[in-house]
Amino acid sequence: MWIIPVLFLTFGYALVLFGMGRFLQPSHDRLRLKRLDNPAVVQTLARGWAGLTSGGNLERITDELSVRRHVASRRGDQF
Repeated sequence: MWIIPVLFLTFGYALVLFGMGRFLQPSHDRLRLKRLDNPAVVQTLARGWAGLTSGGNLERITDELSVRRHVASRRGDQF
């Protein structure tokens, strides 16, 4: 029964890496989720791993999120 928690933690960690890799990629180069193939997913995971282990700050992620909120508030949309 120990395999279920290990799989759950592995899947969660992969999702965190994928999310970080997605936000670290410039928005004009980002593919839509429906168009991602296996090499693009692996590259996104590798970018997330590099961002996590780089030891630097993650300003690109926070800057992009603040720009999205600013644009959404200008249009009157909800983020």
